[in-house]
Amino acid sequence: MTLGRRKPSDRMRTGKSPAGKARKDATEMKKRLMTAALMLSVMLAACGNGKTQASTAAAAESSAETETREGDNILLGGWFANQDSLLPADNAEAMKAFTAAVEGMTGYRYEVLAVLGSQPVAGTNYAYLCKGTAVVPNATSAYLLVDVYADLDGKAELRGTKELLPAAAAGMTAEWKYNSGDSDPQANPAVQEVFEAALTGKVGSVYEPFAYIGGAGEPENSYTLLCGNRAVPNADRSFCLLTVRKKADGSAEVRDTEKLELGTELPSATEEQKK
Repeated sequence: MTLGRRKPSDRMRTGKSPAGKARKDATEMKKRLMTAALMLSVMLAACGNGKTQASTAAAAESSAETETREGDNILLGGWFANQDSLLPADNAEAMKAFTAAVEGMTGYRYEVLAVLGSQPVAGTNYAYLCKGTAVVPNATSAYLLVDVYADLDGKAELRGTKELLPAAAAGMTAEWKYNSGDSDPQANPAVQEVFEAALTGKVGSVYEPFAYIGGAGEPENSYTLLCGNRAVPNADRSFCLLTVRKKADGSAEVRDTEKLELGTELPSATEEQKK
């Protein structure tokens, strides 16, 4: 079986996961169990120092960790990769948290391109793909992984940002630059053509291109895309930065595949301030 690429389809963009409703229900149940276990741990720790309470809290934490390990679509640190639509309009709770987190912020503007995943804690952490631009003349935009925390009362804060600069850029002879235009791969036919050619005939992982992040010109002719990655068709989705290259003879190849981890310790990449 030869499978390598997958164009963005109406089903993918409208949020109907190939895995079906049953897996979505199971994922939601795992999220609720993890949240309940973590909340129980916090309450018991606050109530006293008894050995029985400490033992019960440890058991609750162990249960949460077990759920994290067993969840098929859970990324490192208990993060759930979004298995449905990534579009902001289809992720109301995540966008409500994002709007609250950046309210009153000046000096920097974020455009949410995709909601990548979430992590149940005492509240919820969310991960977004954003296009960020400083509010100054002739500013250059960057693509960022943005981490937001929303507590149980609906308050939210920006926890950190990380520029999506692919590791492959370090070895290029031409300067790698962020895409300043439309991020939709389908709006960039030259990029889409190289992407499809590079993956034609490849066996194994299936890649769904979500955003054209940037690239390098001659002699590299390389493009980097944020992609969904499935080990086999209909498997759970993870994310990666995929860099493809058009060679001098007109053929194309995959130059690098870099796994994207959600919710790692994100350093602040900007100096934005709230009023």
